[in-house]
Amino acid sequence: MITSDLWLTTHFAQIAREVGIEAQVSANNDSVLELTARKYEGVLLDFDVVPEAMDVLTAIRQSRSNENAVVFAVATDASDRHLALDNGANLLLERPLDAKQIRRALYAAYDQMVRERRRYFRCAVQVPVLLTRPNSQADFRCTSINISSSGIALNTPSVFKQGEEVQIVVLLGEAELAVRAMATVVWDDRHGKTGLSFKSCGPQHQTNLDSWLDSHLPFILGRPLPPLGISN
Repeated sequence: MITSDLWLTTHFAQIAREVGIEAQVSANNDSVLELTARKYEGVLLDFDVVPEAMDVLTAIRQSRSNENAVVFAVATDASDRHLALDNGANLLLERPLDAKQIRRALYAAYDQMVRERRRYFRCAVQVPVLLTRPNSQADFRCTSINISSSGIALNTPSVFKQGEEVQIVVLLGEAELAVRAMATVVWDDRHGKTGLSFKSCGPQHQTNLDSWLDSHLPFILGRPLPPLGISN
């Protein structure tokens, strides 16, 4: 949260906790520098009180880590609202602010923030993996090191070539939850560790994987939302 408004920071953080989002006030006088040093799923940017708000918004959209972060722009002046939207803000809030307005904005942004958190999240977990080389039909029983929505790192009994395509079955804790995909070898350290990128994964398998990852996200972002309250 990049603002000097104490009411806003207090109430935004309180309502964010209702849906499992940890909100932090920017502790660095140089907000642009802070945004290049850390990963955030969302940024509250107060155009009403932050003189360098436009510079901050530009830095967010140019940052490799935060370019897809959800930006909540607090902009009461019409020109600031247009400026924020034209430069990549996702949601607008304007004064006078109330809890109802903040809550609706957080609920509207929630799914996108979960997707952004999941995109960078790698779950360190050891689960059984069956890997098959299609050309030779050779099977290898492996163990995962970590898993993300787009790939997996493995302990493997064999060396694999970068760019090689393999079939993979990941058993996610329960026998009935098996994620199947074609994958491409993106790295191999030649000492028993291999990294794969999922090339094609059926919609249901991807949904199963993403749901499983959501249940393992740090804190509680990714849980089902409670009913939207309307109180002020």
